[in-house]
Amino acid sequence: MKNVALGSLVLSFVVLVGCATAPPAAPAPAALPAPVVSAAAKDSPVTMENLDQFLGRSDVVVVDLRNMEDRFNSGYIMGTENLPFFQFLEPRFVTRGLVDGKPTSWDVALATVNEAFPIKNYINPEKSVVFFCASGTRAAFMKTILDKKGYKTYNAGGFKDYKGTSKVLGDGEYKLPAPAAH
Repeated sequence: MKNVALGSLVLSFVVLVGCATAPPAAPAPAALPAPVVSAAAKDSPVTMENLDQFLGRSDVVVVDLRNMEDRFNSGYIMGTENLPFFQFLEPRFVTRGLVDGKPTSWDVALATVNEAFPIKNYINPEKSVVFFCASGTRAAFMKTILDKKGYKTYNAGGFKDYKGTSKVLGDGEYKLPAPAAH
């Protein structure tokens, strides 16, 4: 009987101590820096060097604008969304300025934006958007386009500069089949 009473007392103590010492709350994420007007990656407060601080946040979406081949060959960053610029956005949402009938200019003033395209279905306007691509050029272009639509955007630069802990290596052998001739 003494053993049962002693066991009950010990169990009660463990339960009380366990309940009294709740685990510490997770620290709140750091405040997101204010976006800058410049589309240049060198001016952005969110960079490939500090990108890990923004991955997995509910108020931020990180968008990889590289094509699928780049993502699978060179690797990718866990926790990012892939929205290929050349394979998806350019033919549907925005066309770069044309030179001799070919889209070659990254000058946003020469771009044609398809206003009917539902970009908000792909990029949530309520979240801060961090873009990156291979070098930062597509990211700068998309930042400028979406800034004009009221988005809060950042150009983190090029994938080649990422040194964080969330990189998944590519296999270097991924190739899409050539488009069929018509």
